[in-house]
Amino acid sequence: MKFASLLLLGLGLLVAQERDGNFSIRFEPTAVLQTGAPIPFRITVNDSAHKPLADAKVTLQIEMANHTHVKVFAAPALDARADPGAYIAKPVFEAAGEWSVYVEAHRQNGRSEEMSARTISFTVPQ
Repeated sequence: MKFASLLLLGLGLLVAQERDGNFSIRFEPTAVLQTGAPIPFRITVNDSAHKPLADAKVTLQIEMANHTHVKVFAAPALDARADPGAYIAKPVFEAAGEWSVYVEAHRQNGRSEEMSARTISFTVPQ
């Protein structure tokens, strides 16, 4: 009986693991990059069938090239009915320089979670 319980627990953990969602993620700032102000980034996420992914949990992380000033920002949906698959995050860049912008999208798919991510480098001027 103990073996069967452990086997079922192990199978449950395997099913609940994260897997690649094969999502297409595109993002860009919609304002001029600068320090000290919220900069809106429009993020679009499509599923593997190239359809808008309206039910994702999306985050945007910024980090300087020297791995400092790391911050994560929520990216709520813009309008799931009028613009499905579109999200917005408003990071604040604290200093001028090279920044990595990392976007991650998660979707619950039954008992498993699918995830995809993309990173783009940006230069924030003085």
